Amino acid sequence: MKTVIAEKPSVARSIASIVGATNRKDGYLEGNGYQVTWAIGHLVELAMPEAYGFEKWSLDHLPITPNPFKLQVTNQPHIQKQFNVVKTLFQLSHQIIVATDAGREGELIYRYIHQLVQPPKHVPIKRLWVSDMTETTIKKGLAELRPIAEFDRLYHAAKARSEADWLVGINFTQGYTLASKKSKALSIGRVQTATLRLIVDRFKENKEFKPSSFYVPKITLEDSSVPFELSCENKFQDREEAQKIVEGQQGKTSPEIIREDKTNHELPPLPYDLTTLQRTANKVYKYTAQQTLDVVQALYEKHKALTYPRTDSQYLATNQKEDVSKIFKGLQNFKIQGVETQDLQAEFIANIAKNPVFNNGKITDHHAIIPTGTAIDLNGLNEAERNIFLMVVQRFFQSFLSPSTKANRKLLTVLNGYQFSASSNQVIKKGWRVLSLEPQKEIALPEIEMGEKRTIVETAVHVGMTKPLPLFSDSSLLGIMETAGKLVKEKSLRESLKERGLGTPATRASIIETLIKREYITRKSAKLIPTQIGTALIDSIRELSICSPELTGEWEYKLKQLERNEIRYEDFIGQIREYVITTFPEVVESAKKIADIQTPEEKARNLSLGKCPKCQAGEVRKGKKSYYCSNWNQDPKCDFTIWITSFNKRLNDTIVKALIVKGTTKKLKGFKSKGGKTYQAKLMLDENKKLKLSFE
Repeated sequence: MKTVIAEKPSVARSIASIVGATNRKDGYLEGNGYQVTWAIGHLVELAMPEAYGFEKWSLDHLPITPNPFKLQVTNQPHIQKQFNVVKTLFQLSHQIIVATDAGREGELIYRYIHQLVQPPKHVPIKRLWVSDMTETTIKKGLAELRPIAEFDRLYHAAKARSEADWLVGINFTQGYTLASKKSKALSIGRVQTATLRLIVDRFKENKEFKPSSFYVPKITLEDSSVPFELSCENKFQDREEAQKIVEGQQGKTSPEIIREDKTNHELPPLPYDLTTLQRTANKVYKYTAQQTLDVVQALYEKHKALTYPRTDSQYLATNQKEDVSKIFKGLQNFKIQGVETQDLQAEFIANIAKNPVFNNGKITDHHAIIPTGTAIDLNGLNEAERNIFLMVVQRFFQSFLSPSTKANRKLLTVLNGYQFSASSNQVIKKGWRVLSLEPQKEIALPEIEMGEKRTIVETAVHVGMTKPLPLFSDSSLLGIMETAGKLVKEKSLRESLKERGLGTPATRASIIETLIKREYITRKSAKLIPTQIGTALIDSIRELSICSPELTGEWEYKLKQLERNEIRYEDFIGQIREYVITTFPEVVESAKKIADIQTPEEKARNLSLGKCPKCQAGEVRKGKKSYYCSNWNQDPKCDFTIWITSFNKRLNDTIVKALIVKGTTKKLKGFKSKGGKTYQAKLMLDENKKLKLSFE
């Protein structure tokens, strides 16, 4: 029996339908000599400190540096059940086919399972490496299975990354939280902390920015049709200085005008990688990075409409030219920007042969995101799926259309020693822009002979204001995370970050959501704003390397060396252990700076709504799910409690204060019965200070 293990159930079902494993079993599908099962993401993970004997958080035993690391099955019943299914199937297999996602993390998912299961040594293990879930691609991949040993270096890099993040995350998070004396964990991590610093720094720059005025002299020249304006190419801080340049010029003849005409060919855009797709979707539809990732993942797994989405490449392999022709034929009935795609057939096919999008040297684990060509009913997609799918189809077509040609004209003259100019652009051949999302704004400048002079009919001084860099949105943050190498001074590290950036395309969206979940940042009107505690954390550790992109650059540089077998796993992880041991005291010392700063949760918990009506000694405070007496853990204990959601209505501080002071409220709306009907009632405390309804 051959056992195929996929990363997710949806992928397993796709493979099972192709190999003939149609009989549903508990946790796998079976048939035609195959058993197809799945991992539900990470079935196995690095063990937590408890596995090494450290049950409680304590500075006494930190930092923890396991050698070797232990693995454990994720502590959730449905995951442990699925692990046992995989374990049983592996033991009964004659061949194992690894079909987890084709990338660093996909490799790690299988290898961790393998280490705990320990299948019989005589069982051959093969790797399925595919970029989409279409039947043709999967069949081809199954016919060209590769030995698992080919991916050992990828696994070693993934293992090193995983263990290094554990060493930094566990030790710095526990140490910082304990030293800051916070009741809620303050998470620190290599990528998330460097990302948080970007957000904090941009917010501070924006809020502390002091706008200043600048002045630009302008002249308007006569023309038989419409007068045209030339602007000084210098900006002046002093209005009078700007005014002097054009003062008294109205009605005079201008100096000689120089005309520069150029024809520019604008190459088609490349297909999407995940980050560019997320950025465009955020700008056009205001989708968050996570929303776009979820949608494109569904289009890949569920609908089989797109290729593998978690890619950082915008290029295709040279052997995909025939596939691209077939994909085009499956997309001929679409209309994009009012253009029938079948009308583009001749131009599209003609541009396949020598298109620079085919470049093996620009592909890492996966090629660009493109349509699979599978027939798809747009009415069967939800709105977000339809929008994202058509965006990818549009970019795919644009990549294989002709360049756009523009006629650029610049008119300039020199007045009182300063250059004045104006430029215009006109599209003379649309090319790929026939499918452009944005209409092109065209400004026409008149035909003027070289050296011609015109009458100055008007002068003016434009007043402008300097502006700060805008606050980060999902789109702009993804952009700077992708190009974080620009922030790094050391050249080799900058080059490594050029390849990877902060995080990976697959993880950047979750990093943003994690920062929000941990209350380090909030999303307001599509802008990412740091919270007080997020700002305080960064300010306290600003000088430490964990807060800087350089650390990620250094790691990624060495992980790429590891993938190429240029350094050993043991050397890399040894350096990380040394880094954690030497940096840990600085992290602990930095945490003491924020001991007096309260998190929003601490502020709410310490805010008293009044004296407890039951014990008359404690204060009523607000927790996550209830209002409670501050003496709940004292001796004697007070169990006074009002649940925030009571009788299917969410209570607020005003209502609870009325109950504490008066023992009752006015008639309130919004209660719901079990049948879903709404009704009105009063709330009151009975003789035992228990909450009840009153219909009097």
